[in-house]
Amino acid sequence: MIVTNGYRVLFMRFIFLLLVGCFLLTGHAAMAAQQQSILLDDSTTELTLRDARFFYDYDKQIKEVSNVSKYVQQFVALSEVKKRPQHALYSKWAWLKLDNRSNTTDWVMSFGFARLPKLAVYVLEDGRFKQIHSQDASASFEQRPIHDPQMYVPLNIRQGHSEFLVEFQTFANAPANLRLHAPAHYLSTSQLSILTNASLAGVVAAILLIVIVNLAFNRNTTNVFYALWTFLFLLIVIDMAGFTFQYFWPNYGFFSGQFSIALMAIVPIFHLLFVRGFLQLKHYHPTLNTLYVCATWLYILLVPTALYLQSVYFNLLASTFVIPLFVYTCVWSFRQQGPGMRTFTYSLVNHLVFLNLLTIVGASYGNLIDLFQITSFIKIGYLIEVLLFTVALALQHKSLQGQLVRHLEQQVNALNRTVVSERQVVNEQVNQLKAKEEQLFTDLSHELRTPLTVMKIQVESLQYNIVENVEDSYAKLMAKIDELHKFIDQLMLVTTDKDVANILNKEEIKVAHFINETFQTCMTYVDPKKARLEIINRLDPHFTMQFDRRSIGNAILEVVKNALKYGGDGVDIKMSAQVTQQHLVLRIEDSGMPLSYDAHRQLFQPLFREEASRSSLSGGKGMGLAVCKKIVECHGGKIESHNSLLGGLCIEIILPTSEVDVALA
Repeated sequence: MIVTNGYRVLFMRFIFLLLVGCFLLTGHAAMAAQQQSILLDDSTTELTLRDARFFYDYDKQIKEVSNVSKYVQQFVALSEVKKRPQHALYSKWAWLKLDNRSNTTDWVMSFGFARLPKLAVYVLEDGRFKQIHSQDASASFEQRPIHDPQMYVPLNIRQGHSEFLVEFQTFANAPANLRLHAPAHYLSTSQLSILTNASLAGVVAAILLIVIVNLAFNRNTTNVFYALWTFLFLLIVIDMAGFTFQYFWPNYGFFSGQFSIALMAIVPIFHLLFVRGFLQLKHYHPTLNTLYVCATWLYILLVPTALYLQSVYFNLLASTFVIPLFVYTCVWSFRQQGPGMRTFTYSLVNHLVFLNLLTIVGASYGNLIDLFQITSFIKIGYLIEVLLFTVALALQHKSLQGQLVRHLEQQVNALNRTVVSERQVVNEQVNQLKAKEEQLFTDLSHELRTPLTVMKIQVESLQYNIVENVEDSYAKLMAKIDELHKFIDQLMLVTTDKDVANILNKEEIKVAHFINETFQTCMTYVDPKKARLEIINRLDPHFTMQFDRRSIGNAILEVVKNALKYGGDGVDIKMSAQVTQQHLVLRIEDSGMPLSYDAHRQLFQPLFREEASRSSLSGGKGMGLAVCKKIVECHGGKIESHNSLLGGLCIEIILPTSEVDVALA
């Protein structure tokens, strides 16, 4: 009996503990479903709805509002929502339980966006949710309950307890900034938002005007890409402010969404093109340049994809993949010594942090960060970036103009010092020129008189029939005629490129060894106290090409001597050689003075003297680089110039690695 009673006691305790556990579990489930009400009192002017319960319907489980009760357990705090990237737009549900203890019943809800692809607001009445507002992506501006550039929805919150259910979708599934505003605070917030966005648009428009003016004076593709990128940024600011939808196409909600998608898809293209052009990656980092070209084409192909899918998901995914590319670019550009490079690097770092990491990866498609003010982050990030880009361009142009002004001052002073002596020398030069002309005509006359005299004697002998051997006279006459032909051919020899090419002594040469020999020859002209010459030669020692050793060596020497002569004291000269795309590229760059765009176009023209310090390699008459160009072209190659990251001029001699028909080149 005692044993039986013991088991009975244990059984009763087990039943009691089981009932207590069920009660606790039921209470815990009820508490999980229960949300603490958000308090509104007379001191509340603005309230961020972080304490609401949220449900991200990734799989479109809630077909209609009547099914919400089945998923009440899945409504959790925002910090507990499981984030995951999603290709298509999905609905986000917010359950608001409010306790209004104020005397105000008319409140306004905002979302932090100018427009939403989908929005529906429900209020709980008699145990059921009743819809009080609804709109989709095709809704016009006039269908908004409040005509404001930003999205606002009025809420009539009765005193006491009330519950609201909000279903909304956001552009690129970015987090929204749900807030409640009292009437007075809504007016001040709306006015401040309009004023801030208008001021920001004005600042960007002013920067765009500066960029356009700069483009008018410095016409190159880099400045064109920068002007287009700044213009697109201005459109993004206007679009995020809601001005485009309100004033440009208020009756075309769907087109407004497509316009926003197009802006976000196109703007990275011109950003990459500008970065690539500013850093001159084509000349200084061909591998990185190739990566930028591939990334640019990827973004170009994604533009129609984004418009077709009505989503920038893949564009944002591509922006994630280019993060390592930007990181390497920042490290590489920071190490460069050109003007404005550090500022340019800071702008890339800003783009990387604000846009790629925080906005795109953190708060957009990845939803890793609950960044409520995402539109502000985008506008601030772009504004800082465009300001830094503009400063970098200004520093680069200021450095170029400063060097040009200093060089001009030096030229003016030199001209003033030499003008007197030049006047004295002019007469002597004129006399020498006349003497040379007379000597030339004397020599020419002598060369022509002798065969003409012989021919005249032979003709007279034949005329008066005083020759013993007619055939011999005819032979002498024909010989003199041939001599005149040969003389004329020799006179014409120096006037055609074809003949110059024919006299070149092309032979098979080991290029690496030739470059080292030429470098040693150039070193004999270098004063270690005034200049520094270095070489980068990583060519295969067994790599060979066919060209004229003497003429190409002289061309390289002329360029180096030009850099030594006009680069100034302490000039750094770098020679490098590499093989790219079936061409040998010989690059000579210095830290002297850069040239303008027009000067680069005319640099290899004969007698070009606009930039006197850079155009005269041979005797100061503007023929040195023209002669170099003729030599290179006779080898089937080409010679180019551009400004160097060292701060001065860079000249590239590009020769084909295989034999080229010069007549067709």
